[in-house]
Order: sequence, then structure tokens, then C-alpha cells
Amino acid sequence: MEKIILAKKELALAQKRVEQAQQHMEGIRQQIRDSGEYEPDSLLFLCDGEDNNILSLIMGYLAVEEVGRCELVCGVLKKQAVKYWEKLDTVYFANHPSLRSPSAETSREAAIQYKAASTLAESIGDMGDSISRHLVVSESTGEYTSTDRRIHNECGGCAFPNLNFRPFRRMTMDDYELFVRFSQTSNNKMLVEGFVPCTYEREEEYLGGVTFWSRLHLRKLDFSNSPQFIEITRLIETSEGVDPFADNDILDDYMRDLTVVVVGVHKGTSKASLSLAQCNFGHSYARPYQRREGNGYCRSQGRMSVKSHGTVETRPIQYETCTVNVNKFCEASMKLSWSSRVQTDNNGEVPKKECLWVLDCTCIYEDEDYYGERYQRKMS
Repeated sequence: MEKIILAKKELALAQKRVEQAQQHMEGIRQQIRDSGEYEPDSLLFLCDGEDNNILSLIMGYLAVEEVGRCELVCGVLKKQAVKYWEKLDTVYFANHPSLRSPSAETSREAAIQYKAASTLAESIGDMGDSISRHLVVSESTGEYTSTDRRIHNECGGCAFPNLNFRPFRRMTMDDYELFVRFSQTSNNKMLVEGFVPCTYEREEEYLGGVTFWSRLHLRKLDFSNSPQFIEITRLIETSEGVDPFADNDILDDYMRDLTVVVVGVHKGTSKASLSLAQCNFGHSYARPYQRREGNGYCRSQGRMSVKSHGTVETRPIQYETCTVNVNKFCEASMKLSWSSRVQTDNNGEVPKKECLWVLDCTCIYEDEDYYGERYQRKMS
């Protein structure tokens, strides 16, 4: 009996010494990690500090968000992550300059902003034709009255978010970069994507609210993944003062299966938000309008309200002969416009006609206090 009691005491003492040794070991490991190094038995020994190692190879296959998590682990992985960002910037973005945010100050920031914008735009494009179920349209309710309402067969609720129109407003547009994605509505095949410059065009008071016009310039986007678009551009450039699509369905076919998503990325936080999305630019209400001087546009049906779901709240505007019930909250629409011009050349070469494409975005602010920012009208 005494031997058993003695053995139990020795066992308890040994266990206590093991616990103390484990605590001591964990303290040493923590000191090593805090100094940015790694333990002798760590798999990080696979890294030799250069790019030619297994760790660097593994990180090359990780997604952007996974590399971001890795760089928080320790100093070694953070160094490897820096090389990952730099390689992404010098190799990938160098070959695809429109995918790099113009305001990104570092390779890491450029990668994060692109990933955030592209992922959100792709998820919206994946909704396909159901995007049109969020439209607001005007409907005649009598001989002298009309009202804004949701489109027939409206969406009762889904993952389609409310919209952020701040990137289109003069007072807030400098806080954002704008990212555009073209895709086929039928299968969400990406046709082109990238960051585009946006210019503020003008504003005016209309129907008791304020209307803003802004323009997204598509000139620097790479449309090589969209041969139909390239052919449409060629037809416009080679036309001689006539409608190039009078006997050609290529424009209608392309526009009917087109979804355009515009994402705003906040420069300070890199947070992406949906600014506008529409599909079916070949709708019967939106036949291409061609002018003699070579300008035209395609417009989708209806407008998108800042509130993507629910009953449209309206307020009446009384005219002498009619009453118009307009959407109480902010709404926006877009049209895909083209213009052809002849480039002047001082080198004696033959002038070349060039087709320029833009996205014209129109935002109507019926409720000026929706964002808690009262618009200050100019006093005449």
C-alpha cells in the first residue's frame, strides 16, 4: 500500500514537471513567433527565403483571400505574401492594366480591390435575366395619370442588394473607383471587365428632384474575349454615313444577351458595392437609335431603384393636364452609347475613323435626404 501511495506521488510530480516543461516550451515558441521567426520543427523550413522553394510554389496556387489570411500567420508567410502581391502586379496586372485599380497604392491593395469588384460583379451577373425582375417602370393609370411601379412578375426578395449611387454623384464620386463587367445573360460568360474612368457630365432639377448625368469611358477595356463586339465596332467604323445595322442583326443579337454590371469600390476601405446592373439592351422598347453623324445607343428597359425590393413608394407631381406619381427614392438607368469620329493625323497618313463606346448613367434623386445628405441647390 505504501508503495502505491509513493508511486502516485511520483506520478503527480512527474505530470506537474511535464506541464511546466510544456508551458516553458510554449513560451519559447511564442517568443520565436513574436520575433517573426519560426520553430525548428515547423514546415516553414521548406522555405529557404527565396522564390525557388516549396512554400513559394504553394502560395502561387492560392486565391487572393487565402494569401491575405496567410500573411497574418507569421513574418515568414508575410514576406512570401509580399512576393505574391508583387508578382501579381508585375506579371498579371502588367498584361491586364484595366484590372488594376488606378488609386491602388500597393500591389496588395490592387489585388484586393480587383478581387472584391470582380467577385461581386460575377455574382450579380450569375443572376441572369432575373436582374430585370427588379426594375421600376412607368405605367399609365388613366387618361391623364401615370405611376411608377415594379415590373410585372417582380422579385419578391433575393440576394440582389440595394444599390449605391454615390459613385455617380458629383459630391461623392471622387471617393470611388468604378468597375464594369460585361457578360452574356444566358450563361454569365465574361466578355470584358475592368476599372474605367468616370466623368461627371451635368445635373439639373427635374420633376422636383435632381438628375445627375455621368459617363463611364470604355476605351481602355480589352474586348478580345468578345469577337461580336469587335465586329460591331468594325461595322460602325467602316460605315459611310448610313446605318450599319439596317440589314444586320448582329447588334440586336448581342444586346439582347448582354448584362452590364457596375461596381463601386471605395478608395479608402476597398469595400465593393453594387452601383447599377441591367440586362437585355436589345429590348423592343430600346431599339438602337442611329443618327446620321454616326452616333447611337442601346438602352435597357426601365430603371433600377436604390431599394431593390418592395413596393415602390411614390409622390404625386401635378401638372396642368396630368398627374405623374414618381418613385420617391433614388433611381438610375444606363445606356450603352457609341460615337464615331475621324482621327486627325499630322504625319500624312490616311485619317482613320474610330468608334468610342461609353456607358451613360443617369441618376434621379427624388428624395434628397435618402443618404442623409441634403443636396444644396444653386440659388439663382
